[in-house]
Amino acid sequence: MTQGPFRDVPIACTLPTIAEAKTQVEKWQAFDADYALSSERTDSELVIHYAKVDDSISRLRDLVEVEQRCCAFVQWDIDESDNDLRLIARGSEEQLAALNVPVRARRQTRAISLE
Repeated sequence: MTQGPFRDVPIACTLPTIAEAKTQVEKWQAFDADYALSSERTDSELVIHYAKVDDSISRLRDLVEVEQRCCAFVQWDIDESDNDLRLIARGSEEQLAALNVPVRARRQTRAISLE
């Protein structure tokens, strides 16, 4: 198992069950669908921009709180200082790749049915 630079933590999810890991992934997918605007990645940093509203701030804080425990091989930060909300994950190229986050240039819009 590869060791990361942050506290020599293995690159692995440490959620206790597959069900909990699946639930966390589903929460991220729903959050991204609701609020993701764009993302960019370098070899050592992933930045995802989200719409900044009360719900997105609260949900992102909750998601990151879990990630800081289960994926401690990456440094997790939230930047609320700008017009958008930013998730910043720092680590090695290998660590960031383990997060399996697609990088998007712009927000994809969803069709809303009023029926």
